[in-house]
Amino acid sequence: MIKLLDVAAELYCRDEEVQKLFPAYKHLRHWITSLPKHRPIATICRLDGLFGKDGNYKIIETNTEGPGGVIQTGVIARVWSRTPNILTDGLSLEVSKQPLIKDPNCFVRELASTYHAATGCTLRAAAVANFRGRFANEVDWIVKGLEGAGIKATLLDASTIRRAPGGVVGPDGEPIELVYNKLDVRDLVGATECSDYLDACAAQEVVSINPWISQWVLSDKAILAVLSDDRFSSNFDAAQIELIARHIPWTRVVRAGQTTDPERCRIELISYIRDHKASLVLKPSNATRGEHVVIGRFASPQEWEEYIERAASSPYVVQEYLRPGQITALHLPSRSIKKMVYGIDCYVFGGRLVGFNSRASCDPVMNVGRSGVLMPVTTA
Repeated sequence: MIKLLDVAAELYCRDEEVQKLFPAYKHLRHWITSLPKHRPIATICRLDGLFGKDGNYKIIETNTEGPGGVIQTGVIARVWSRTPNILTDGLSLEVSKQPLIKDPNCFVRELASTYHAATGCTLRAAAVANFRGRFANEVDWIVKGLEGAGIKATLLDASTIRRAPGGVVGPDGEPIELVYNKLDVRDLVGATECSDYLDACAAQEVVSINPWISQWVLSDKAILAVLSDDRFSSNFDAAQIELIARHIPWTRVVRAGQTTDPERCRIELISYIRDHKASLVLKPSNATRGEHVVIGRFASPQEWEEYIERAASSPYVVQEYLRPGQITALHLPSRSIKKMVYGIDCYVFGGRLVGFNSRASCDPVMNVGRSGVLMPVTTA
C-alpha cells in the first residue's frame, strides 16, 4: 500500500487529470510537487480500515500527515497487556509481535534512520512542528523520546522556524536537521508567518516527516479515488491492480459526469449517488475527525439530498459503505458496557507494519470525538 502511495504521489505531479481531483491545492503545487528522494514518501502513517463482506481488510483513510498514537499506542497496549483482566482469562493473546508495542523507541528510531538514509549523517537536532497549539496530543512524548535517544529536540510553532544559510533554525538560532509535522496543514494556508517554514520544507533544506505531498494530497480521501478509478489503472502493474481491487473500496470524487460503478458499469455519478443511498457514504475529502461525514443508510432522504448538493459544489468523495463489525466493551465516557461498531487501524513506519489500534464508537461514524474509544489490539 505504501508503494502504491509513492506511485500516486508521482502521478499527481505529472498528470493534470489527477490534479483536478484535488482542486483545493492548486495554488499550493509549488510546495507539494517537490518530492523528497527518500522512499517511502510517507515515512510515518496510519491506515484506517474495516473488514469487508469478503473478509478482506479495506483501507478507508490513509492518514499520512501526522497520525495520532505513534507512541501512545505502544505504551498503552503494553500497560494493558500487563494488567489483570477477567475478560481475557483463558485466552492466549499476544502483543509483543507488534514492534510498536515491543520497542518503545520504534517511532524515534524510524525518524533517525530516515534522516540517515536521506543525508548519510547521524541525526543530532530535531523539532516537532506544531501550529497555534492545535493537535498537540503526544508531542511531549515525541520530544522526550527523541531526547532519550540522544537527539536534541524541541517543540516549536511552525511560525517560529526560519530559513538560514545552510538550513533552518529555531527562534534561538539553533540549527534543526529534521522536523516532524504535528499540525493541520489547512491551518497554514494563508498564514503568512509560516512561509519560511513551508518554503524550507519544500526546498528540502530540512528533512521533513512527512513532506507536503503527504500532508495535503496523500492524506486526502480523494487519493483513494485515484487508486480505485479505472481511468488511472494503466499507471499500476498487475500486482498493484490486484491489491487495489482487494483492499481499496470503490471511491470517487463527487462531481457531475460519467464514471464506473463498483461493477465497472458506466453510470452518471450524481444520479447513482441519489439512487444508492443505502450503500454509500459521503465524506469531505480533506476534513478530519469525522467532520460532516454522512452515511446514507442512517440519513433521511432530505438530509441525503442536501449532502449531495453540498458534495457537488465542494471537495467531497463518495465511497461504498462497509458495514463495521460490532464489539461489546467498556465505553469509558459513559462508564458502562456498550455494544459498539469498530475498525482496525494499522501503523506503518518506513513501509513496515509496526502495530495496530482499534477505534470503537456508539456513533456509526467512528471517531474518538464522537462517542468513541480507543482499544488495544492483540493477536491470538
